[in-house]
Amino acid sequence: MTINFTNILKDSLLKISQKELSKIHKYKDAHKGEDCYFFGNGVSLKWFDFKEFSNKITIGASHLPLHRSFNDLNARYLLLTEPFWFYPELITKYVTNSVSQPSLSKEYRNVIKNNPDTQFFLNLSNFLVIKSKNISFMFRDIIDPRLPANFITNKISSFDGSLRVAILLAIYMGFDHIYLVGCDYTHVPSRNLHWYEKGRGIFIPHENYEKDFFKVAKEFIDITTITLDGTSDFIDSVTYKEHTGVQPIFRENTELLDEKSMKILDTWHDYSIY
Repeated sequence: MTINFTNILKDSLLKISQKELSKIHKYKDAHKGEDCYFFGNGVSLKWFDFKEFSNKITIGASHLPLHRSFNDLNARYLLLTEPFWFYPELITKYVTNSVSQPSLSKEYRNVIKNNPDTQFFLNLSNFLVIKSKNISFMFRDIIDPRLPANFITNKISSFDGSLRVAILLAIYMGFDHIYLVGCDYTHVPSRNLHWYEKGRGIFIPHENYEKDFFKVAKEFIDITTITLDGTSDFIDSVTYKEHTGVQPIFRENTELLDEKSMKILDTWHDYSIY
């Protein structure tokens, strides 16, 4: 019942939102020939100085704006691909299978308002409950008649998680090379934990992580992951020191977040903040 209702809602939104979805067309090949960073939420970011990454455009994942050094990045684009993220908890609890983080989603509205020069890409399911000039919506694919028949989305699902969406957007925008920062599951060895949680993470192998996706994506764009001190299995890798010429220095989450952000993140039971 829940899943059927959710699918009906998504399909209905898709039908009435074609004009909204077409707004992404202005970004096609907007950065042709450039390189970019994609910042995930991996624990390796605790060792990285954001000032060393100000030389390229950044596409960022969800919680990146909460980082104290966010403004040191050229964070032109932010992704929040979670469906129904801005809906009231009453809706997410009974209508969808999506997670509900009401305190964080409320704070994120302020993030969007306070960063008018950053473009936020949200899941179309949020279309009914949040609007702003710096929001673009995406859903399952990029519908653009100018795209060739062999575009990446016709070869493999590219809307499954922020990493895939970031690479998809980078390809669509014409970037030649994307550097993955804080995408720790691509590292060998890899660590579990987010940068905003307490601790240095736990070494857990992620064998064959995104192997099939990377195989296809590399036909369209060069991909390099920036590791703390390791390598990678299916894409090129470079260590933070090799890339920046600077030694990595660990900082705990208390140094990377203000107290307000820590308290908001702590409301989500899956996070270990303190």
